[in-house]
Amino acid sequence: MDIATPVVSEGTTSANGAAVDLNPNTETEAVPPIRPATKLPTEAKGIQLVEPEPWPELVDGALLLDALRDAFRRHLALREGTAEAIALWVLFAHSHDAHRTSPRLAFVSPVPECGKTTALSILGALVPRALPTSNITPAVIFRVIEQRHPTLLIDEADTFLHSSEDMRGILNSGHTRATATVWRCDGDQREPTGFSTWTPVVIAKIGKLPPTLESRSIEIAMRRRRPEESVEPVRPEDTAALRDLGSKAARWAVDNLEALRGSEPDAPNGLYNRARDNWGPLLAIAETADGRWPETARRVAVELSGSAEDPSIGVQLLSDIREILRAERLSSEELCEQLRELEDRPWADGGDGPGITQRRLAQLLKPFGIAPKSVRLGRGSTPKGYTAAQFEDAFARYLPPIPPPSATPPQA
Repeated sequence: MDIATPVVSEGTTSANGAAVDLNPNTETEAVPPIRPATKLPTEAKGIQLVEPEPWPELVDGALLLDALRDAFRRHLALREGTAEAIALWVLFAHSHDAHRTSPRLAFVSPVPECGKTTALSILGALVPRALPTSNITPAVIFRVIEQRHPTLLIDEADTFLHSSEDMRGILNSGHTRATATVWRCDGDQREPTGFSTWTPVVIAKIGKLPPTLESRSIEIAMRRRRPEESVEPVRPEDTAALRDLGSKAARWAVDNLEALRGSEPDAPNGLYNRARDNWGPLLAIAETADGRWPETARRVAVELSGSAEDPSIGVQLLSDIREILRAERLSSEELCEQLRELEDRPWADGGDGPGITQRRLAQLLKPFGIAPKSVRLGRGSTPKGYTAAQFEDAFARYLPPIPPPSATPPQA
């Protein structure tokens, strides 16, 4: 089946003949007006973008998410919870304009051959206006987003992403609707022109993402299949069935766009800052789809992106200082010594230096408005150091509250 051919068959049979009952009733409802055209015309030579034809019947969101989850599990060796996250993100791509935040979906692996390209090929049959690429320039990204609003599927990102600050800046800018514009001098008159960067984005790469992009992403850690694990290849008949699911996703998004625009679900404990922002749209989708998915989405969000503390090194330092700062004041030298004694932390001697130094400590604390000063210690000494009061504001702003001690029932 050509990818541009919409699936408009009646009933609930998928393109490969398997029964997929995603409809809450047998009554056929008229599809609300949406952007027409299955294959979109384009001024950019060579770009062919496909808009899935909305399914002709009402679609049950919870059953659709179940079917999407099962499709990813069937073709990929995924970790617990990741198939659910990808399924939710597919519906996010279809309802993208209903949201204020656009989390990137990132497939990362330690080595090649972990299924990243397969994952992108599956997504290509499910998402609207899929534009796969294994290399792209910054200028192409913002122009194609402005003109076509595709779902960008960026593979092999490890070969070019880290070396391009412009690329990272453009991808970062599209994380929120409010910041999703880049400006360039354009045209013969070199007039300042704004280009939209608001579009769904998927990235696949070997190794970690750059930190600023990582914090804007829902990360799917990929792994190689074990010999005894059963994973099915994606055959033509599977692709046809996936396109059916894409059509159902398009219909569900059309029917639920207004509900998603007004949805403000509470985030579960353990999601902080951008992780909370990233999961907001997916939690809204789960709440709207209903069934078991609201509970499932909250659990998966914490499993994949939850943390008891902010992962940045500066906040990690604040957390460790809160654990060891018991005195009212402490010299810089003594604070560094106690930090270096902590196991499995980045402050110890790694074999290539003395570990964290007084100068490095001051550099890391400076962004939080904390600077060393003369502190009066015993026997009249006044070395450079810190007082507990200097950290109170930063602890309150950047660290989760310390839980109260558990009450122990009195012994009989």
